[in-house]
Amino acid sequence: MLLVGGGGHQVGIVENTEEKYLDLENYARSRFDIDSIDYRWSTQDFVSFDKIPYVGKLTPLSKHTFVATGFSLWGMTQGTLSGMILSDQILGIENPTADLYDSTRATPFLTPQGIKQNLEVGAHWVGDRLKGLNKSLQDVAIGEGKLVTVDGDKVAAYRDQTGEIHAVSAVCSHLGCVVAWNSAEKSWDCPCHGSRFSCKGEVLHGPTVKDLKKF
Repeated sequence: MLLVGGGGHQVGIVENTEEKYLDLENYARSRFDIDSIDYRWSTQDFVSFDKIPYVGKLTPLSKHTFVATGFSLWGMTQGTLSGMILSDQILGIENPTADLYDSTRATPFLTPQGIKQNLEVGAHWVGDRLKGLNKSLQDVAIGEGKLVTVDGDKVAAYRDQTGEIHAVSAVCSHLGCVVAWNSAEKSWDCPCHGSRFSCKGEVLHGPTVKDLKKF
């Protein structure tokens, strides 16, 4: 079994996500004697402002709520380390790495990259509302997801293999950005903050905790 990784991109930005898988498959077949591609998957990785995970109390005043996040692709090692730090904190044992990973530490929020990302969020929040203005449910093909407009509502519509339409609100239930279709995963993804929903509008991935409104 050979694992081939790559094709990283921001959630909800790439229109044809199927191409990312095909690029990896072509790469593998051009270099190795591949019999078959048996599995494929993608994941999301959270990255902190200073690239170091947040591990510890949720807030400085928290007594019983702890957090471990921002592993930046290193979930196996950072997750294990987080378990060691958190268990020590709960048991009152001093851990030599706790200060480095302190979840309440001050981090440089105002960085060129952070400003750029927030400007992109604003651009999506406004610009994506123009998508699908001239599209209707009749424009959605079998196996396809499209942004359409129905009676003035911005609708995320998916037509399954039987021809049935699954229509949900295209407005993300987190902070109101417009979702985008992920052709490879058959999901609706938010380009602003990374929330993901199934083709029927059910939450797959946070930060949102609410399903998309169904029509």
